[in-house]
Amino acid sequence: MLFNRTQSNKPNASLQQLLEYSRKLVVDAERNEVNELSTVETDLQEYAEIVSNVNKAIHIRNQKNEALTLRLSMLNQVMNIGVWESNIVAGDPLDRNNKVSFSDEFRRMLGYVNAEDYPNEFASWAKSVNPEDRPQLVQAITENVNSPKETAPYNVMSRMILKGGEVRWFRCLGQVVRNSEGVPIKLLGIMFDIHDQKTESDELEALVTRYDLVNRALVEAPWDMTVVAGDVVNPNNEFWWSPQFRRELGFKDESDFPNVFSSWSSRLHPEDHDRTINAFAEHMNDYSGRTPYDLDYRLQRKNGEYRWYHAGGETVRDNNGVPLRVAGTIRDVTHEKNKAQVVEAMNRKTEQLSESISEMVRGINSITDQAQELVTAQELSAEAATQVKVSADETKNITTFIREIASQTNLLGLNAAIEAARAGELGLGFGVVAGEVRKLADHSSDATVNIEDSMHAMKTLIDQILDHIGNMSTLTQNQAALTQQVNASMDEINTMSQDLVNFSRNL
Repeated sequence: MLFNRTQSNKPNASLQQLLEYSRKLVVDAERNEVNELSTVETDLQEYAEIVSNVNKAIHIRNQKNEALTLRLSMLNQVMNIGVWESNIVAGDPLDRNNKVSFSDEFRRMLGYVNAEDYPNEFASWAKSVNPEDRPQLVQAITENVNSPKETAPYNVMSRMILKGGEVRWFRCLGQVVRNSEGVPIKLLGIMFDIHDQKTESDELEALVTRYDLVNRALVEAPWDMTVVAGDVVNPNNEFWWSPQFRRELGFKDESDFPNVFSSWSSRLHPEDHDRTINAFAEHMNDYSGRTPYDLDYRLQRKNGEYRWYHAGGETVRDNNGVPLRVAGTIRDVTHEKNKAQVVEAMNRKTEQLSESISEMVRGINSITDQAQELVTAQELSAEAATQVKVSADETKNITTFIREIASQTNLLGLNAAIEAARAGELGLGFGVVAGEVRKLADHSSDATVNIEDSMHAMKTLIDQILDHIGNMSTLTQNQAALTQQVNASMDEINTMSQDLVNFSRNL
């Protein structure tokens, strides 16, 4: 701004000119256009010094402003940051009447060139924000401005629509500026392009999610350890127990299951502890990499229950075979272990059942054999009884014969008595009768012998019948005992069958 030269040396005129310039200076400053004050011919030494000091201050300020602008521009270009600011009218940061200004880098990031292409208006910013993200961004800005006290800058990820229609992710940060009374007067904001990082992060998150889902689907709980200087027992070795690993053992997070070796080793079953630790050490210390890490062991869950787990792992080694990193998984195999035990028990029970069935078959065969012997004994008894009947018939015939002899003997005796009575002393006829009686007596003696022989044979046959009957009694008793054994075997088979049913239910 230039003042007209004047010959007036009046102090009031000079002061008036200075006052007018100061007012204009305020207006230009608001427009960010500050010009130096032209020198005025005056006899007032103070006026000339004021003009010189003002010009000097303006020059210094312009230099610093240029340096600051250049520095900010370079910083924005290097860091790819866009800056904007807005004066707040009536406490509303989103009032369309607010004066807004955007840096050149801000415009360039959105694909615009200058203020004509992207005016310093609220509408410019509003149309650039993706409609889906605008509510979240507006809420963050509003909360930051309306907070009754100083708060941290708002920090929101939002998609911005570029001039060509492309949508990219930006991180938007800002902070409200307040006057001495705490009233918000200005809002300063920056944004920088995070699209590539966000895309990579989303892809990584998708991979992590996929990895987590795969782990859940496979019922595998992963873990990881970084080996320091190849020392597998180094206390500085960094462990990572996955969330699945912790959940599998009933824990929530690192607070109750820290990322240290002892979190796992202290929960090994006492019977499996040394075996498991040795297996891990042998795998790690075998620089050839030929010793696998693949075994089953028991771990104690948070509730105190021990369960079986199958563990496996692989190790990354350097060129010399020194372990650098090891990762592995565990999988609950308690059901499989229980199933194997049940199968083993069923096999034992089946073998016992087979033995019982074989014993039962042998018993049944023995019963059959003895039944056959019993039939044979019965046949022999029948034959003996038949012979007894024949002998009895013969004895009957002999008895009949003896009866006839007795009859004849009585008749002869009668005749002899008659003849003796007639003859008196003459006994010649008696002699004849007596001879006949002797013959009959002889026949009677022979018949008696035959009777004794027949009776002896009958006694022998009767003894045989008694022996056979005794044998039949013994066989009958044995058969009863074998029947009891068969019944006991059947009871045992029934019990084992019930055990097999119970085992099957546990499978």
